[in-house]
Amino acid sequence: MLREAENYVKVEGILSEVDLNYGSYQRAGKTIDMIAGSIKVRVDQKIDGKIVQLEVPIHMFAGKYTNDGRRNPAYESIEKIMKNFTSIAAAGGEEGADLIRVNSGKIRMNEYYTPDGRFISFPRIHASFVTKVKRQEFKPEASFSMTFVVADKQFELDKEGVETGRYQVKGIVPQYGGKVDIIDFIASSKSVINAVDQYWEKGDTVRCVGRLNFSSTNETITKEVDFGEPQEIVRTISVSELIITGGSSTPLEGDFAYDMDEINEALAARKAALEEQKERDMERGKRRNAPGKDTSKLDSLGF
Repeated sequence: MLREAENYVKVEGILSEVDLNYGSYQRAGKTIDMIAGSIKVRVDQKIDGKIVQLEVPIHMFAGKYTNDGRRNPAYESIEKIMKNFTSIAAAGGEEGADLIRVNSGKIRMNEYYTPDGRFISFPRIHASFVTKVKRQEFKPEASFSMTFVVADKQFELDKEGVETGRYQVKGIVPQYGGKVDIIDFIASSKSVINAVDQYWEKGDTVRCVGRLNFSSTNETITKEVDFGEPQEIVRTISVSELIITGGSSTPLEGDFAYDMDEINEALAARKAALEEQKERDMERGKRRNAPGKDTSKLDSLGF
């Protein structure tokens, strides 16, 4: 089976929001208690030479017990957040909120189809263990390190087909269970762009380190009207980017490199799974958008 790639995320910042809930699900005829949801971590981090305020969502899920019937430490860790941690939202500001660290997060892709068949794909951070950080030890950071197989690379183009000055790398990332994700990475500094363009080739197994850019900006659009003052529309633009800041200058070799036959088998399995998901997602969308009953011809009910 295809081995899982290095996939490591560290997020250290201020606990911003907590949206975790108790629940349950059925497995093999048994009811499994669980906690699921997400938290947000506020991180001020330098990206492209500028300090950017990030709001990094961390998605969490854990059953109450492990497969052998023991208490699940991941469940207990998440439950502590619910009971003992204070967020910015709960404190009414940063001053009373807890400083936290996520040391063992992973990047996975969230992928689905809209009712009209459009494919949506974006990275999400998953983790189970969070610790509080003392103020004197606090070092804000939202970083990752990964190994992947280079699927494609090119200069980034805007909607008009003009180069933006940034560089895109599409990576194939082996995940747990022999599955693969296809993840987009961005290089923005000239030195990193030059190295990636020169040293990395399609099919190479490479390692990179980088920073998360999970942030939002407001854009004001002025819309002219037939008469009177123009209308100003404020639009929020959210990004979930993985910015490469460094990596291996030569491809990994030997046992560290991935076999392309195994990679291609995993890609074929991924394609088949997505086709099945497309059918399910579009059918679900049709049911959700189905018209309600026409009550215009019902007899009067007396009120």
